[in-house]
Amino acid sequence: MKRIAVLFALFFLLTELPSCSFTGISAPNLISPPKANADQQSIYSLLLGSQSELTFIYPKNGEYRSAIIMCDFTGDGVEDAIGFHATEDGGSQVQFLTKAGGQWDVAAFFKNSASQVDRVCFGNLPEGGRAVFIGWGSTAGTTGRLAAAYAYIYQPSGGMVEHLLGNYGEMAVTDFDGDGVDELFKIDKSVPTEKEGEETAAARASLVAFDRDKPYEAASAEADNSISSYSGMIFSKLGTGDLGVVVDGTTADGSMSTQVFFMEEGRLTNYPVGVNTEDYVNEFTRPAAAAVTSRDINGDGCIEIPAAAPLPAAPEDAVPDSTGYMVEWRSQAPGGPSRVVMRTLMNVRENYWFRLPYYLQGKVYAGNDVERRTVTYTEVKSTEDGELLLGGNLFSVRVFTRSAWESRGESSGYTMVAEQNDSVYGIQVYSRDEQVKRSTDDIIKSFSLIEE
Repeated sequence: MKRIAVLFALFFLLTELPSCSFTGISAPNLISPPKANADQQSIYSLLLGSQSELTFIYPKNGEYRSAIIMCDFTGDGVEDAIGFHATEDGGSQVQFLTKAGGQWDVAAFFKNSASQVDRVCFGNLPEGGRAVFIGWGSTAGTTGRLAAAYAYIYQPSGGMVEHLLGNYGEMAVTDFDGDGVDELFKIDKSVPTEKEGEETAAARASLVAFDRDKPYEAASAEADNSISSYSGMIFSKLGTGDLGVVVDGTTADGSMSTQVFFMEEGRLTNYPVGVNTEDYVNEFTRPAAAAVTSRDINGDGCIEIPAAAPLPAAPEDAVPDSTGYMVEWRSQAPGGPSRVVMRTLMNVRENYWFRLPYYLQGKVYAGNDVERRTVTYTEVKSTEDGELLLGGNLFSVRVFTRSAWESRGESSGYTMVAEQNDSVYGIQVYSRDEQVKRSTDDIIKSFSLIEE
């Protein structure tokens, strides 16, 4: 029954999801699943081998989260299969399956002592082949390099070949020169040594390229030693049109900063420059309360990087959350300073942001009533001697449940600006000042959800 249930799970997901990938799910409670097709039966039987049952392993991160991934890694135009499962000794195993003449066969299998698969990604090789990149282990933790990257390359004369690419804290497939041939960018973090007298291993980024299907380190650069974990990595175009790797990282105190890596004249360069020196200042640093990650905030197809500054006139006893900061979204270019693309106010807890109009920059303070799910934005005034004081309320943003909105929201003075699932977002304007009204009109137009 277990075997039939698993086969049904494979059948269901093969027919419902794109052919590049599907996830094997546990289905022990299914009573009478339909018979799986011949391909699915063959894949499962080969993965099972001499074992009585399989314990599938699912990649924890990345685009491919499947225990079984369908992909043409041989380059013959026929879809192959990659399967992950646990081994009896507590480790894991990957099997590469190919199909020829209507028959499935195991092209190769590799065991690994890690009990977890971090991620799987694919890259195009110089001579038309394809590399399968697998990160074994976990990137979590601050006291050890626990994840290692491997490349698996199919060679018609020799089957699958495994290459160890080294440890990493985050990795991504890149193509810096846009020629259709990929590299693997990986970055590690600084790890304290466990042996007395040894120096602490420094954080380092490296670019792994391929020559005749063999990997080599094409470039490397020093990375920020203060980063204890990586929050995300994006390879994308930045505002200047240059391609770069944007790496968000978190320090031990919970604050976040971003490093941007470019290829310049064959060298890998880390911006802001001067990392780990006494004079190093990362302008993309933001506190734990405003730990938002890099993204394409304005929809122009380029990645912007956040930097946070506290709003003015905050009371001395105030403990700011994400609403207490103005977030500047910047674009970094190689060989020059970053430039501000947009300034926003954000509420990470309630999942929204809006553009801060120029007229209100430096003139607004946000007070967040978490229980009422309401942020009230108050005018900030400056006295003749430069003291900042809170003035009248300008507007507020409130989040209603859908039932609350339907019962009283429209009569409460709020205007709906967005909705998502059970949440309805409303704004109410208090000020009669014409410039403030025009600014709030701009806020309403730009109001967006952080995660759609």
